[in-house]
Amino acid sequence: MDFSVGHLREYLGERLGTPVEVLDVERFGRGVSRMTWFVTCRRAGGEEERLVFRLDPPAGSVEPTPLDQEFFLYERLGQTEVPVAEALWWEDAGRWTERPFYVRRAVEGSWNVPDFLTDDPRFDDWRISISKEHMRALAKVHNVDWQGLGFDRYLPAPARAEDCGINYARTALAQYEAVRGQAVPVVLEAYDWLCRNAPPAPRICLCKGTNGYGEEIFRDGRIVALSDWEEASIGDPAADFAFMQYFAPEIERDGENVWGLEKALAYYTSVSGIPITIERVQFYGTIRALRLIIMAEKCASALRHNPAGADVRMAWTATEVGHVSRQGMLAAMGLREAPTASMLADFHLSVESQVQ
Repeated sequence: MDFSVGHLREYLGERLGTPVEVLDVERFGRGVSRMTWFVTCRRAGGEEERLVFRLDPPAGSVEPTPLDQEFFLYERLGQTEVPVAEALWWEDAGRWTERPFYVRRAVEGSWNVPDFLTDDPRFDDWRISISKEHMRALAKVHNVDWQGLGFDRYLPAPARAEDCGINYARTALAQYEAVRGQAVPVVLEAYDWLCRNAPPAPRICLCKGTNGYGEEIFRDGRIVALSDWEEASIGDPAADFAFMQYFAPEIERDGENVWGLEKALAYYTSVSGIPITIERVQFYGTIRALRLIIMAEKCASALRHNPAGADVRMAWTATEVGHVSRQGMLAAMGLREAPTASMLADFHLSVESQVQ
């Protein structure tokens, strides 16, 4: 897609059926999985609009899931109480673009929550309120009627709640086999461990996949849009707490645990009606390491097949993320100390800060 003002003016004018003035075009600097462009425009006689264009990089996405799946999720979630940006249209006409893209409406707000990452006790109540807001948003996701909305058209769904963990592991292994460039024996060993130790889920839910600080859009302390649905799945809702960045902060004052993952899970259960255990969260934390290995292999594949179109950050993901994630797989098999849920969250945030 050509994001020059002239090309966008012509494209949007034809697509929207009215003359369009393009006021601003901005490439979003965060994120390596897909490209995001913000386009501010005005239709003839109308007010300013801010549109979001999403497309894969020239070398391909680091995610194993297709772009049209992401568009489908936004379109269907727009029919629910889950706060998401409005999906507008899908575009794959060769006249306009070499790579398909979709457009959604921008949501006013910011991923950055002021004073949330501080350890200043003056902001304890604020940080806890943000954490609870995130728990309430996840509760809405997990209570979506995923069958009625047809999410299993794109996302592999387990037949029974008891199969959630095994289904997730099988899906991840298939994604790994589709992109791997070299043998990583620890993956097969870890897959066997995951299948033998998969815990039963209390129910089957739609899961968001990537959660936490930097992933959601806030305004006035409330989540107005949940973003980054590339890793969405159908399975155990505990998975969403293993892939969460900083939104269950451990707060201790005068030797008392004021807030943390256990209290956040208890609050989540009170608003969702779904029990979540630390043990299940830790299980899905080990699967997270497998997902990161897949991301690393996708980056390595992009570098091999299209080095000119690859982002330089893909090299770091292909090497460092792959190495650290394999250490996580060793922990899954008991060959080293297993990472705690908070350690996994810290590593995930580190990954996000590097690749976004």
